[in-house]
Amino acid sequence: MKRATYQAAVSRLPIELLSYIFILGAHTPDANAVEADDPGTRDARIGPEEISPCVSSSSTPPDVFAAVNKHWRAVAVGTPQLWCRVCVTIGDLMENASNGWCPMVSRYIARSGKCPLDVYIDARDPEWDFSEEDLIGAVVSPNIDETYDYTHPFKVEHMHHLLNKLLPHITRIRSLAILTDRWAPMQTALECLSFRDPTFVSIPNPAPSYHPRFSPAGQHEPAYLPFSGLFSPSPLTSPDEERPLLPRLRQLILSGVHVDWSSLPLLLPSSRASPNSGLKRLELSYHSAEVRPTEDELRGILQDCASLRALTVRVSGPQTVASPTPWSPVSSFPPVSLPYLRTLELGYYDEATAAMLAMIDCSEVEHVAIENSYPMRDGSQDAEPLLLACAKVSSLASPRYGQPTFPRARTVTLRRVDASAEAFEVFYDALPCIQKLTVAQMFLLGGEGLSNRNVNLNFIPPDSPTSPSEGYEWEQGLAQWNEKWAALGEIYGDSKFMLS
Repeated sequence: MKRATYQAAVSRLPIELLSYIFILGAHTPDANAVEADDPGTRDARIGPEEISPCVSSSSTPPDVFAAVNKHWRAVAVGTPQLWCRVCVTIGDLMENASNGWCPMVSRYIARSGKCPLDVYIDARDPEWDFSEEDLIGAVVSPNIDETYDYTHPFKVEHMHHLLNKLLPHITRIRSLAILTDRWAPMQTALECLSFRDPTFVSIPNPAPSYHPRFSPAGQHEPAYLPFSGLFSPSPLTSPDEERPLLPRLRQLILSGVHVDWSSLPLLLPSSRASPNSGLKRLELSYHSAEVRPTEDELRGILQDCASLRALTVRVSGPQTVASPTPWSPVSSFPPVSLPYLRTLELGYYDEATAAMLAMIDCSEVEHVAIENSYPMRDGSQDAEPLLLACAKVSSLASPRYGQPTFPRARTVTLRRVDASAEAFEVFYDALPCIQKLTVAQMFLLGGEGLSNRNVNLNFIPPDSPTSPSEGYEWEQGLAQWNEKWAALGEIYGDSKFMLS
């Protein structure tokens, strides 16, 4: 007789319910914690969870759930909220000494996704002797022929290592508690956290690029620039010999870093042999006005990138152009042909972006992204000249003077773009092949240009507040956003809507 296998009831639970049970088990408040409705006792001492939500004697580490079986592991790993409490103690350091410094921290950060983090670092040693320095061979007493050795297990290097892992995610940290015995590790933590913008580890500071003068002054000359050694003449090569200095270069990102623009084509590989050769991606972003490429220099660079697939220009490019009205039909030079260009991202800061757009033939572009790169979060620059340049019209009332700039664009992303509804409508009318429109941190204007068209509309709400003082205004704005989005389906019933 064949024995029937019995399946426990917990194994038949839906994944969503099992995930929620895991969260309750991992984030259970301490039963012995002081209750909020007992003010007399609450004032007498501070509960552990008031120091950090990570401190709870009744919670279960998520690694325990992930170790039960294959199904539980898949559910636990797929629940980001389960891994949002990062707790490091002396015991963790000593236990994982042979496996590197705290691999658990990297694991929790990776599995937590984008959830807010609660971080608790307890660098206290129960056997600490109240000394500020390690004691090796110390004399216990003049009358006792013995020496005393003590080395604190938590070093300054440990704090450096932990914060190097945490600082790239500083914007996600909801609470941070650091407890140390000695001053040196705490001083290290304070120094690392004293930067105005700790996210410098992974995000460059674009603020200097909005200043017209390069800083530090005097160091924008060619002698200080990247690749300057490659540009120096070699006695082994002829001056007339044209040979790319970086023949295998496929991707070049110059963000906040400028080069000798006139010599840059010497670096780039030739794309004349085949479409598979040459540079594939180029990004120029965040350059001060003093060090941006001129129109001739940018043309020379793009002409050597005929096989370019993706181009990003953000707060860069020439400040002046030959034509006084960059969106007029008259141009001094023909646009640079980029037949393989499929992705174009523009971060506009002034009208020079519209002028630069007239320099490029974007007829094969399939994805377009336009964002407001104004330095102030609440500030903006009127994008109407740029939208009109994309539509090839000189004014809202004038007829189109040529083929639209993006006749084959299928996906378009707009982020914080500020313009009139009429300008947006003209822009949408100039996108005959559009299939998907993503609107980020802004309202949809000019939607009449999308009516009766099968376009997927994807809305990304405003960013969460970066400080508690912004929380109330952000919640009000998000509520208005949700009301606006709910009404869009009734206004543009023939379009498809999606909120992410």
